[in-house]
Amino acid sequence: MSAEFGADHVAVSIDPDANGGRSALHVMAIVADPPTLSLMQRTLSAAGDSISVASDLSEGLARTAAEAPDLVFVDVELGQNAGLAVVHHVRAIAPAVAIYALARPEALELAGQAVALGGSGMLLLPLSGDELLTAVAEVRTRKAEREDRARLEREAVVSRRGASLMQRIAEVAEARSRREGAERLAQALLEGASARRVLVYLPAGEGSRQLMRVAAVGEPLEAPSFCDDMELLGFASQYELEVMRLTLRREHCGLILLGGLPARGPGEDALPLINVVTVQAATALALIGEREQSNRGAMKDPSSSAYTFAYFVDVAGREIDKARRYGRRFALATLGIGEGPESSKNRGGREPSVEAAERVLGVVRDTDVLARVDESEFYLLLPETGGMGAHTCRRRVMRQLAGPGGLRRGDGRILEVAMGVATFPHDGGDLSQLLRVAKHRAEVSRRSVVRRLALDRLPLNELVDTLFWSFIEGDKERESSIEMPRALELPTMDVVGLAVGTVNEALRGGGARVVATQRSGMSVGAAVRSALGRDRSDVRFDAVDVSDTPGCEDLEVMVIIAEHGTYSLVGRSERGVVRALHLADPLFADLVIQRLGDAAGVRLFD
Repeated sequence: MSAEFGADHVAVSIDPDANGGRSALHVMAIVADPPTLSLMQRTLSAAGDSISVASDLSEGLARTAAEAPDLVFVDVELGQNAGLAVVHHVRAIAPAVAIYALARPEALELAGQAVALGGSGMLLLPLSGDELLTAVAEVRTRKAEREDRARLEREAVVSRRGASLMQRIAEVAEARSRREGAERLAQALLEGASARRVLVYLPAGEGSRQLMRVAAVGEPLEAPSFCDDMELLGFASQYELEVMRLTLRREHCGLILLGGLPARGPGEDALPLINVVTVQAATALALIGEREQSNRGAMKDPSSSAYTFAYFVDVAGREIDKARRYGRRFALATLGIGEGPESSKNRGGREPSVEAAERVLGVVRDTDVLARVDESEFYLLLPETGGMGAHTCRRRVMRQLAGPGGLRRGDGRILEVAMGVATFPHDGGDLSQLLRVAKHRAEVSRRSVVRRLALDRLPLNELVDTLFWSFIEGDKERESSIEMPRALELPTMDVVGLAVGTVNEALRGGGARVVATQRSGMSVGAAVRSALGRDRSDVRFDAVDVSDTPGCEDLEVMVIIAEHGTYSLVGRSERGVVRALHLADPLFADLVIQRLGDAAGVRLFD
């Protein structure tokens, strides 16, 4: 126990268990009589309570408002009987506080008036320890009753919330897929736990240690699409998210991240309830997984011609095993169709995802596997396909979905389509790694300079000038991604050397498609042709002369489509120096090849 004594203030603090587990009180004494104060300090400190002392009325009112005591003792004779008015003022600023009037026997009538003004009782001076303890005990009992009532009310609220939440979790088991079940779980937790955001991660595939984000509701957050446990826990720590494990019979089934849980008082913590909910949710998701597995042999999405995600995972796993065993390649792609509820129906009243599935299936091979993940996302598996074949497939699909005759919203606007491709083994050795790369490339394509600057509406010379103005003359802030333009300014010979070196690097992964400009004198196209020679069956090279096209006389352009990616170099040559931009953007590579063909009057794409 420790105590601080001063002329105007006494604060006593003790061990919390010194009052035998009873609720400790904070007492305010607006008293100037030293013997009375000494008795109060000894008695209250022994009972485990704290006391603050004010020797004048104004200070007593100020401290009462600031400290919110449980009990106030007022000497009603202070300030020539002004203490009586203090009783009324204290009741106004602290309605729940207990007020006891202190008075000598000759001022008994004054104490009675204090009780009439809202006081809880009166004590005659000089005080005895028993009288003081009796008054404190009554206040302590009333405080304990209030706390019990408040606790019961909180528990009732939690119970009602828990019953409602458990009912919602029971509906998770009725979902058609684990993804749909995870979305129902996330929405239930968002509302039931009053969180601001909820993310659900499940294993990317059977036996996989990689986790995939399958549901995200509430306030947006740039969360990883694929990651392992440690990466996800680091992410949760960075953004102060609560982590709840989905566990069934000691088996790790996934993670739930909750952000922005409201601050709660004692007995109001939502986490114990959420822990119980996650156990039920893990069971429900496991049942869905068993149901999916039992029907994988012929699982088709009920609303489109595509397969389900579960079937896709099964086929992709077999394809990975076959590719590893026989040293083969294959590719997969992720395809995002539009964003938000405004894209839910097209002009014909059909879901865009249904029409998208039909269009994609119309341009891919019969052996390719298209799976519908949700209303706005598809995965496409391309067996026996390398990077160049996947790039060709991506171009055909994008032409079907995002071209002039592409998918449209109800208001007639073309829906945004984002597609990313990954190949085995260049981009990863398991399904989760490949999907992570493909999703990243799809997201990057949404920010492509082709979309941001509307380059697809421009001829070749205007395309180059617009790009230069935006990323060199305009000096706009650039992203660190390799898909974004980067500027260079080098002598022509150095640029030629860079071009030849880039082509040689591309050929290390296998075959390649190279398109470059060629004109009289030293040029990128002439140097690349010389470096490739004549006997390269694995390379298709097209040299395009656009020097007669207005605005293209000084262009130096090269585009490479290789097994492990694309590369574009676009610049202008003047007095032996080339100012150029280079980037690894598949959309831009396709557009430049198309514009080179337009300018030269030749067809460069089949």
